[in-house]
Amino acid sequence: MMKWLGIGLCAVAFAAPLMGAAEPVKIPGGLFDTPVLLDSDTPSIAVETFWLDATPVTNHQFLTFVQAQPDWQRGNIAALFHDGSYLSHWPADTVITEQQHDAPVTYVSWFAARAYCEAQGGRLPTLNEWEYASVLYRQQQGLTDEDYARQLFAWYSNPGASQQQPVAADAQQLAHMHGRINEWVEDFQLLIQSGDEVDVLSGSCGDSARFLAKFNQANYATFFRYQSRSDYAAQNTTSTLGFRCAYDQRNEP
Repeated sequence: MMKWLGIGLCAVAFAAPLMGAAEPVKIPGGLFDTPVLLDSDTPSIAVETFWLDATPVTNHQFLTFVQAQPDWQRGNIAALFHDGSYLSHWPADTVITEQQHDAPVTYVSWFAARAYCEAQGGRLPTLNEWEYASVLYRQQQGLTDEDYARQLFAWYSNPGASQQQPVAADAQQLAHMHGRINEWVEDFQLLIQSGDEVDVLSGSCGDSARFLAKFNQANYATFFRYQSRSDYAAQNTTSTLGFRCAYDQRNEP
């Protein structure tokens, strides 16, 4: 669990935010006890202070990006950077429906997500940063381990049910980290090591779950997220995968 329970989040103003977009939230640094032991010799990881988008990036925000950078429009993107389904849910290259406007953008590859974040002066969060913020989000929401696991497994069983639900444009805290979409992180493909054994997180759940730091409902639910991310390739675009951006401390005004 977090070593800094009770530390609050604060919204930070960045230069020229997109109209209607929630401000990034400051995530105070601290030690993170990882739920999945990617390195059995390092159960705790130090995370530096960073900022994270309060909500996933929306279709409207991504539309603004591709309008400004035509190379990332559906009809222009290089084949190297997608799998053929990039933004396939949009009616046209620079057209979205009213229903899609405030919903999290999906069908976006890792390459495109990185390009968007770089254009905002940010980057994709690392896996450890995202998971660290996720635990804080659970504390912020008052979610018990059981509630969190129930929420995640409900999403896994029917991930398309909520993907078109709008995000909170006025969010002052982290929002929608579970239950809308899965999200890209910078280092989404990982190796789990245990002595001489290497597990690429693509084996059976029962086999890979031996790397859980603690075998409980919350960690097992989180493990599913680790595993599903690792199953992707950088070119993949799916209906359930979007992203939010992170920002380094030096980007604070």
